[in-house]
Amino acid sequence: MLAALKRVGRWVVAGFYALVMIEVLIMISPFALYWYSVYTPALQGMYRTRWTAWMESFFLPHSVVTNSAFLEFLRWKVGPYLFSLGLLAFLALAIQLYSAKLRKKGVVRGGIYRYVRHPQYLFLSIAGLGLLTLWPRMVILVFYLGMLIAYYLLARSEEGRMVRAHPGYAEYQERTVMFVPGSPGRHFRQWIFGWVKNPNVGIGLSLATLLVVGLGLGFVLRQYSISHVAQVTLPNERMVVFAAWPEDASRVDIPAFVEGILRDSATHERIQQQGEASFAVHLLPANYGMVNMFASNSPRGMNPQFTLARFRFVLRCLFPFIASGQQGVGRPLQKTFKVVLSRASKPGQDTIGFDQILDLGVKMTPVAMVEADAATGEILKREDPGAGSVWGPIAMPIF
Repeated sequence: MLAALKRVGRWVVAGFYALVMIEVLIMISPFALYWYSVYTPALQGMYRTRWTAWMESFFLPHSVVTNSAFLEFLRWKVGPYLFSLGLLAFLALAIQLYSAKLRKKGVVRGGIYRYVRHPQYLFLSIAGLGLLTLWPRMVILVFYLGMLIAYYLLARSEEGRMVRAHPGYAEYQERTVMFVPGSPGRHFRQWIFGWVKNPNVGIGLSLATLLVVGLGLGFVLRQYSISHVAQVTLPNERMVVFAAWPEDASRVDIPAFVEGILRDSATHERIQQQGEASFAVHLLPANYGMVNMFASNSPRGMNPQFTLARFRFVLRCLFPFIASGQQGVGRPLQKTFKVVLSRASKPGQDTIGFDQILDLGVKMTPVAMVEADAATGEILKREDPGAGSVWGPIAMPIF
């Protein structure tokens, strides 16, 4: 009975974390609209209270390009390659493992298994780390850390069964490591919690430390990202203006540009209808490909139909060594801007101060969207932004 419960538990944990970690894959696929019909209610429920709303926020830049070489290298190079290589290695190991099972070869000990007992978990963790940079929502970080803990507990459970089923497995354990050569996790546990006599308690404390340190690192990265985003505060208008590219923030007199947009009667009326609300304003290049994150009625909104262009986009995201580069954020120094003005709110607070726009748990609701001349601020076209992003009224990345 206990063995059966353990098997069910492993499948439940694996399926649950697979659904969470696959969010970014769904985001870039033709099936995003269908996925979010299920996923959006969960995010909306999470947003109802400030105790969970913070998990919808992002801890790394996604909608803008920063002036930090470190963040851009992490986003465009490190993350995509970690995900791609981790996924490919996992698939190669799966072929090795299951071909051995089909041929009834017993315990696999060749290749990387000569040194590491659970390389599949290792490479799935590496792929998951890459995913975190592609869609860095705090809730994904929470579940990623939970996934690491689950993998460790599953590996220990599996090894207990292997020792009982295969007498030679204990000797194999002695000469290999569980996940990472050098066993840094074990050394860390001995260094920090070596004084704990009960080994299970020491392991529990180590896993709790992993969760706390991982979340702390997420908060640190978020503050670092915010400090490297091109932004201008307009207190009189209760607005914070974000430029998708730092170069655009340097070439435009942002206060005068926004003032010109607000002189437009239609745009001004929409802003006035929001009362004392504060606003996040995004200056996006004309060829910005992710307007759907801000506005549901964008002509660039998500199309659920499969196209060759979308297939190529997904392929470049998953396998960056085929064609790498900055995707979706357009190019700076365009002649026109797509300008999205969004009301900022928190759970139970439709009106917040403009100095709170970058707080955790803030959600944007678009109220106006125009296309304007980047040099003069002249409005060329007005668009209806809808009531939220193309995936519904859920929190999307502000920076």
